[in-house]
Amino acid sequence: MKQVIHAPSFLANYQMWCAKDKISEVADVEFAALITRICSYATQFLPSPSHAVDQIRGRSLADIRDTCTNIGNNLATTCEILDWKGTLVRVQHIIFAALKVSCEGRTAQFWEGIASACRAAQKAGIHTHLTSLMESQLGKDSAQELERDVQRRTFCSLYVLDSHLSRQLDRIPFLPNHLVEQTLPQLHLIPDIGHIPAETAARAPDIFTERLMQVQLGLFWRGLGLQRTAEFDPTESERRYDKFNPEYLSNLHPAFAVAYPDTTLDQALPKLPMQRQLLYLEIFDSICWNFRPLLLLKPNQVASLAPYKKVLLRSQKQRLGMAALKVLEAVTALHTMVGGSHTRFSAIIFNSEPAILLLNLCSHADFPFDQDDNSPNLMGIKVRMTYQIAMQAVEQAIRRLQMLAELSDMSASGARVAIQLFVRTLQAKQPSSPLALSSSVSGSLGPARSPTPIGMYGEQEKWPSLEAGDPYSMPDNLFSMAQQDSFPNPQFSSLDFPMLWDDS
Repeated sequence: MKQVIHAPSFLANYQMWCAKDKISEVADVEFAALITRICSYATQFLPSPSHAVDQIRGRSLADIRDTCTNIGNNLATTCEILDWKGTLVRVQHIIFAALKVSCEGRTAQFWEGIASACRAAQKAGIHTHLTSLMESQLGKDSAQELERDVQRRTFCSLYVLDSHLSRQLDRIPFLPNHLVEQTLPQLHLIPDIGHIPAETAARAPDIFTERLMQVQLGLFWRGLGLQRTAEFDPTESERRYDKFNPEYLSNLHPAFAVAYPDTTLDQALPKLPMQRQLLYLEIFDSICWNFRPLLLLKPNQVASLAPYKKVLLRSQKQRLGMAALKVLEAVTALHTMVGGSHTRFSAIIFNSEPAILLLNLCSHADFPFDQDDNSPNLMGIKVRMTYQIAMQAVEQAIRRLQMLAELSDMSASGARVAIQLFVRTLQAKQPSSPLALSSSVSGSLGPARSPTPIGMYGEQEKWPSLEAGDPYSMPDNLFSMAQQDSFPNPQFSSLDFPMLWDDS
């Protein structure tokens, strides 16, 4: 799904590598590092519905994972000593090492891994583009051109990871836009879609189309030059939002359209529905990112705004809530597609963060839940937004995190923070009720903790990992029970905005 390698060409190279009598070149060792790191990353997704046991041929998955990780790290270190420059394969195995730690919730190491991959890509020169004369000499069907296009695709995938993580952490990305603009893939690799009309096959998206549209998404938002150090201005965020539809959404492939996607090829291309949800995750998350700083505005700052800016702020709060709902909707759809069971897939875990956005918005007394025909939509999409719908979406996200917490410390941390905010939000709606905690909910929360402000996200605050027992259990009827019972107010500032993930 990350499109770091091109599977057919990787398989061909693997078969040639296995057929060699001996390892005689650094490139062979580098390829071995890639194999071991792919294996280490793959074990993050086992057990699975198709492989329910936690062993392979009598050996535990944890042992296999640790062995592959250690071998891959040792081989990578050796290759860097023998050849400082490296090749595409080095970039690929560094990316897989970074993806592996992202599944473990180690955000700081993931960020460092992306930085290392960006350095390796530029040292290897895979970002440089061939001149049109050289490319014409290669020929359209040559193996060299395919290899070159695989380099372009890997570089684009790295740019997508860099753009996503820098946006999530509000940091400066490593790769400048002009490098990827000169390195866009040029081949259309037609997928094997069986016996369908030629006209239908001609409009089928390439397997890399989703990644390419994520590249364009990164180019759009980064091209606006948003400075997070400046105070949030509703008119500027509205200007960016107004540009998004004509300059980005209108250029999406029909199979990935946000409003009415063409789903006629979903059966022929099994990965297409999953890729669509991955793209939706990023699209709606980027809208959240555009409006998220409005939550940092203090009451005196809001009071000082011009009347028209207050109107904009109100509609933008609605759009932020709608976008958060759409992210959670895409996460739920994606989780269902992978079996609805335990997974360490970071796109499912990390993108449950909009639950915190919704809880924060639900705690605002002036949040415009009541909608009519004149209320704002989200990129032309009507999204029903009520307090109950928002809280039920949050509850569903919490339950997903609790289930995934059995395998993921990142999910455990997120579940704990979300439950705390869930209780706080419910209490804010019932200020006059007696202060009494349900024992089952109280036990799930543990001692009260102050949440992490948004400005500290991913920098200092660390939430505890899953402890012994099940400290995150939440009653099956928490939402309905909360409408009857009452909860103590932890006395948090309404603008203290915790994020789900630590930076360990």
